[in-house]
Amino acid sequence: MSQVTSTGATCAQFSGGTAQTLASLTYTTQGRNRISNVSPSSFVYWVQVSRAAGSASAVVSQSITTGNFSTLFGLASGGAVYNAGCAAVSGATFTAGSGNGTFTAQWNGASAGTYYLRLVLSTAAARKQAVPNPPTVHYAYSTSGVTGSTSGVDLTP
Repeated sequence: MSQVTSTGATCAQFSGGTAQTLASLTYTTQGRNRISNVSPSSFVYWVQVSRAAGSASAVVSQSITTGNFSTLFGLASGGAVYNAGCAAVSGATFTAGSGNGTFTAQWNGASAGTYYLRLVLSTAAARKQAVPNPPTVHYAYSTSGVTGSTSGVDLTP
């Protein structure tokens, strides 16, 4: 289970299936050839994972499936890992791979079971980039080893 949402969505909404999906991000242009702004400025990729107790991690991959743009979104602050009851797991960290579109979440789970990852992504990298042709770009997110973890969002004018 995974979903792309606005930053206002909560763990309880995601785990309960009531969070609203964010289907697209909207960009404005500067003189028709450069992206000047993207709204919203950040968004969340949620994913449900099962892990054993103790040291745990999950790797999220980001890709552009439309082939018409090469700028990936970056890691933003506000990421979190929650247990099955949606209580935040203290000490969870998120790191970005070196420009390769991967993000790693690491945490120490008190017990085996379900965890919810909240990966916050910033759209800032798209600003000042050339407008893609065709103008809509599709971003896909998936978590290694987690069936059904692929979710996406469109960047549209």
